[in-house]
Amino acid sequence: MILKGIILSSIHRLKGERSTSATYYIIAGRKSIQTVQDIHMYGLKQFYSIYPKLIKSYFDKVIYELKKEQLIEITDGNKETYILSSIGLQWLRDHKSILPLSYYSGMQNGESSRVFWSRLQLLIQTITNVHKNEFHFIPVVEDKAIETWVKLYYQRIKLDTSSFLQQLYEELQEVLQKLPTYMAEIFVDRLTSFKDYGKSVHQLASSHYLTTIDLELTLIAALHRIINIIQSYKQTYSLLNDIIQTTEPRRLSNTAITTYQYLLKGFSIEEIAKRRKLRVNTIYDHVVEIALHDSAFPIDAYVSKYDQKIIVRAYNEVDVYKLKLIKQKVPEHITYFHIRLVLTMLTNTQKVGD
Repeated sequence: MILKGIILSSIHRLKGERSTSATYYIIAGRKSIQTVQDIHMYGLKQFYSIYPKLIKSYFDKVIYELKKEQLIEITDGNKETYILSSIGLQWLRDHKSILPLSYYSGMQNGESSRVFWSRLQLLIQTITNVHKNEFHFIPVVEDKAIETWVKLYYQRIKLDTSSFLQQLYEELQEVLQKLPTYMAEIFVDRLTSFKDYGKSVHQLASSHYLTTIDLELTLIAALHRIINIIQSYKQTYSLLNDIIQTTEPRRLSNTAITTYQYLLKGFSIEEIAKRRKLRVNTIYDHVVEIALHDSAFPIDAYVSKYDQKIIVRAYNEVDVYKLKLIKQKVPEHITYFHIRLVLTMLTNTQKVGD
């Protein structure tokens, strides 16, 4: 039901202007400039990369069921674009109070929540075992980076594991009280401590009458909510904050960072393309990606103020994020790159054309 709600909510916000594949790429966290633009333009940052291991065939099966239940209706037979039917809109309204959709903060906490959860699981398992003088156990997390972090953290608190465990218990107890009871129970039941292994996803899904995907999405919602609470009250949750404070997600792709470095040195887009042996259109993609993450991006260097106003006016007239429709309403010298860049800056709430 949770995945169903996420998909319906995403389709509703996309307003029939993107295919169902766009929804899939958002949830799975595809690192493409088109997907990144979509989440900004349609207000879907909360769902970005919340479930990277979602299989496309399973997603397509859910879409098929939504059509069968008449919750969505097709708007373009060739592009597989949909909008919510009146039944679909009513379904979202009826389930709004029981779906944790507002808990998700995928763009902000998607990657950091995965690191936080792995660190927390292995840290609790390690410290509770060592505290009982048990140094031989099978780690619940097999990741060298996580193992290294836990080993280094253990060196900080090894002289007083009792105080550490007591404070961690109190912080977890307090933050979990801010979640629905079933969600807190799932969170705790997944943890492993000394001689007490956490329950599997399948066990918990069965006991809570959920699919395994909805069970995992429930845990992800809990993690996103917990991290937001911790970061709002860092002094109250100082130990938990230690676990997340160094997990800032990378904003730009490696290739865009390289292009950005060239831009800062004063190279033109054409010069960068030649030096990097890439197509100019690829560098355009990088510039748009950079602009998405920099609200102070110097748009005037690429699009004149006059042309910015023309593009904004055309966008307001068509009232949809369809580049082809906007392009038809602007002078020929204005390119798709110009349009994408201006729309990108609009999503960053930067004033354009002033």
